[in-house]
Amino acid sequence: PRPGRGQAAPQRTGCDVLTPRSLEHSHRRGGGHGGSSAWQRRGPPVRQCRQNGDHRLAGWTPRRVLEEAAAWVWVPDGADQVRTEDYQLIRYPDRLTDPTWPPAQVAWSRTTRALGDVIEDVAGQARAWGMDEVHWWVSEATAPAGTEEVLRARGGTVTETLQVLGYDLGRGPLALNVPGDITVELVHDERTVRAASLLATRGWGRPAQDEADIACQLGELTADPPDKSSFRVLVFVHRQPVAVAGCTIAGPVARLWGAVTLPAWRGRGAYRAVLAERLRLASDLGATLALVKGRAETSGPILHRAGFTVYGEERRYRLPLDLAPA
Repeated sequence: PRPGRGQAAPQRTGCDVLTPRSLEHSHRRGGGHGGSSAWQRRGPPVRQCRQNGDHRLAGWTPRRVLEEAAAWVWVPDGADQVRTEDYQLIRYPDRLTDPTWPPAQVAWSRTTRALGDVIEDVAGQARAWGMDEVHWWVSEATAPAGTEEVLRARGGTVTETLQVLGYDLGRGPLALNVPGDITVELVHDERTVRAASLLATRGWGRPAQDEADIACQLGELTADPPDKSSFRVLVFVHRQPVAVAGCTIAGPVARLWGAVTLPAWRGRGAYRAVLAERLRLASDLGATLALVKGRAETSGPILHRAGFTVYGEERRYRLPLDLAPA
């Protein structure tokens, strides 16, 4: 994670092969409130590991939420990166890229240098990696303030818009009206790892994971001591896996990421189920804020209707490198 606004350090994610950054995908239309307790949970319990003190009394101001959002940068094992005082450029491994997650991305930029010079530095490194384009994230924390205008002038176009949403877990569980025919299970063994892998392949349009990837994930699940800071949950309907989503605990913050539902099952409560279970487990693990970066056209509105607050927005620009030089 990025320890400060504009300064970054690698985050160990091991064999995490589902999705980046926090990007929360959901294609469910509409939203429901009112409770339903008929749905089931399976899998081993998640051990509680609350920190000393009660973070729930601290309160989450908009500024604190946006700082936590800015600190969230995904640097998986196998990624290359260039991190300076001005920016962080990441080259994601091919196995983790897909049509929605390009290989070369500027995770953040904050500079007092001439922005054109910084863009040329980034473009030069991306070209050295064999890239013909780079994708540049912009948020309230980006500096200088005119970065977006410069990117557009150089041929940049917006390819992704995410809403930064948060929910104070001290307010209690959300009423998400999870359907009764749904079973939610923690990814904890070979069967559930393979189910999650299949969903990632079909849902994200990525190449199928090989046996080495599966073995790596199983190794992390069986590590001694086990790492309880990151977990995934699966949704089954009539024993068929239909959705998967992840969560990483970073101090008092639960970062929700990687929700994907098979197309045939969208709009039938699977997303609400993985959301409810992640919030429950995150609270048990001591988190006090649930943080999501949801697509403005899909999961963002759903989360807002469910009770999350929109705190800001992040936009990603595609910058063709043949147009980058001034």
